[in-house]
Parts: sequence; C-alpha cells; structure tokens
Amino acid sequence: QESLLYFPAIGGVPRHTSQNPKRYRSPSEHNIHFETHMIRCEDGTTIHSWLLYHPENNSVNKGKKKVPTIIFFHGNAGNIGLRLPNAIQMYHYLKANIWLIEYRGYGDSDDVTPNEAGLKMDAEAVLNYANNPQTRSNNMQNNVDPKRLFVFGRSLGGAVAFHMAQYSQSCSYPPLAGLIVENTFLSISKMVDHLLPYVAPFKMLILRIGWNSGIIAPTIRIPTLFLAGARDTLVPHSHMLELFDRMKSSKVGNLVRLHVVEDGTHNETWMQGGREYWMAMQRFIDEVFAAEQQSGASCSRSGKTASVKNISSNVPFQRKVSSGMASTSFSSASGEGKSVEVDMGFDGDGGEGAADLVASVGNFVGMAKEATRAVAGVGMGGAGAVKKKD
Repeated sequence: QESLLYFPAIGGVPRHTSQNPKRYRSPSEHNIHFETHMIRCEDGTTIHSWLLYHPENNSVNKGKKKVPTIIFFHGNAGNIGLRLPNAIQMYHYLKANIWLIEYRGYGDSDDVTPNEAGLKMDAEAVLNYANNPQTRSNNMQNNVDPKRLFVFGRSLGGAVAFHMAQYSQSCSYPPLAGLIVENTFLSISKMVDHLLPYVAPFKMLILRIGWNSGIIAPTIRIPTLFLAGARDTLVPHSHMLELFDRMKSSKVGNLVRLHVVEDGTHNETWMQGGREYWMAMQRFIDEVFAAEQQSGASCSRSGKTASVKNISSNVPFQRKVSSGMASTSFSSASGEGKSVEVDMGFDGDGGEGAADLVASVGNFVGMAKEATRAVAGVGMGGAGAVKKKD
C-alpha cells in the first residue's frame, strides 16, 4: 500500500536534488542564504532540510520581532529542490524564512521506506529540533523565533501538517503560530471511496494507511488557513470544504480562514491564484500576530472564532520562462504596496521541461490510481484511463 502513495522517485522525477535540472538543485543557485539541517528522528532516521533565511531579519534585530518561519511539507513525489519556485515566491511575497523538509526515503534523507508512522515522526522531530537550543545553529538562534513558526502543507503534506499542529498542542513549548493547508484530503479512506469504488467495500479489511485529518481538524486550537483549488481533479474539492466546516463548527475558538481559487487545480493553485492567493496568506499571518498583540499572550492563539470564505478573482501569476526575473507587486492587508522580484528558475531551453517536472509533483491520486490499475491488470489505454496531470 505504501508504494501506491509515496513516490520518492517516479518517471522523470529524480530522487536527489543534485540530479535536478539546473536551478532546482539548491537555493544557492538563486543567491538565497540558507543552511542545510539534518534532523534526527526518534527512531534514529535522519531527514534532510533546507532553511532559507530572509534578509529582512537583518533589519528587525534592533528591538523588532523576527520574521515568521514557514515549515514547508511537500506532496508525495519528488524532492524539495523541485519546490524551489514555489518556496522562493513564498519567501519574497511573505517576507518569511522558508524551511523545506524532505521526508524519510526522499531526496537526501535516509533511504528508508516511507510510511505514515515514519512521516509523523519526521514532523515531530522538526518541531522538537526547532525548539531545542542545543540543536539550533547560531544562524537559527538569531533568525528563527519558535513562537513565530507556521506550518504549510500541500496534498499529502497537508496531512503531515495537520499532525504537526496536533502534536504541537501537546508539547511543553509554545504551539505553532498557525497552520496553512492546500488541496489536502479528509483521509486515505475517503480517497479510496473516490479513487477505487470497487475496493471501497473491502477497505476496512485491507487498508493500513489512515492520515485521518478529518478527525484532527475539529481538535486544532491554533489559527488555520485553508487554500483550496475549486478545480482540483485529484483530491475532491469537497474534502477541503468539509475540513474547513469541521474546524469552523468545532467551537474551539481558533481563527479559521478559507480562500478558494476558482480555477485552481491540484498542484498549480499557487500559480493560478494570482496576487489574491498571496494576499490571503499575508492577511492570515497579519491577523495571527495582530490577535497576539491585542491579547498580550503569544502562546494562547485562541479567541472568538472567525471564519471567512474568500473567492480568488484568479488573476494568474505569469511565469517568465527565461533566465531573467519575473516581477510583480501586490498590496498587503495594511494597504502598503510591495514590489518583489521572483526568479522562477527557468533557464533557457531547459526551463519548460523543468516547469513540467514541478507541475507533475504531488499528483499522488492519479499515480496511485494508475499503479493500482496496473497491479489489477487493467489496461491504461482503454476506457476510464487516467491522465497523470491536470
């Protein structure tokens, strides 16, 4: 079952970052200051990560708070280098440190078989590492505030992020500042109902994988933002709406937001959502810190429930396929204009192929469906054949 969900390497997606196309191999190719952190998990497995430091930290040390740090959990296929275009936009737009985490069995992490229990240990180890002064480097001590940690997860990464959020609520140190999930699912059981209806009647007898975020959602007390692509053909859009509704109806009292990108597909919502997508994230972060200032308690992060649904007008972000820089601007919640330059990393004639690689990463539903059909002996070219990409 694990082989139908986790794809460290598949097709043209390489295992290691050093095997990636140019400008997908390291943040250094984009002149971004970063550190590699190898994190030891409870079972002795070591996982690989890149922590990108935002230069804004250099201007906030004089009596001001550090910029937020966003822990980034990726989808089910490929390494963290393939997420650099997305991470670099997030880095520039949100003026945040971005911490890209590579699951066990993926990229340059230890070569062990990934599974649900293991990925949950990975998430817990990252949070423990961030809050342990003995494991933090000098750069991390100076630039990362454990009280200003957010976690972001897309697709499978959303389930990992939900687990981290739940785990953070049981720890002695401050909980996460916020949870951000994009196009993730209620549970693997619900995905079986959607993908494999002929297997669904027997799932209770054979299904070993849970990832039941639908049960976790109502228990989350930290602020949460749901980013949903309404045209997601891999994970049904209804899963995100139900996760939002379950959390909103829980009466826990946390800040809850939903932003829908009407034309957003499973992997490309961040590109299709236009400036409204990034504004929704910035507003959410601003609201979290504004609420802290009003309450005067940085660790509480609870209060009157606020649930708002925003619909993106879907002004697409234009990717510039060249060795130059793609420049755009947007206004934050405070109304200030912010101009940023985002290097998408598409270099010459190899750019479009690299873009296709990134777009294909995380399509675990399509890949699992194809793999399952192949195992069952169902031809891929006949009726009901599944596309690998939107």
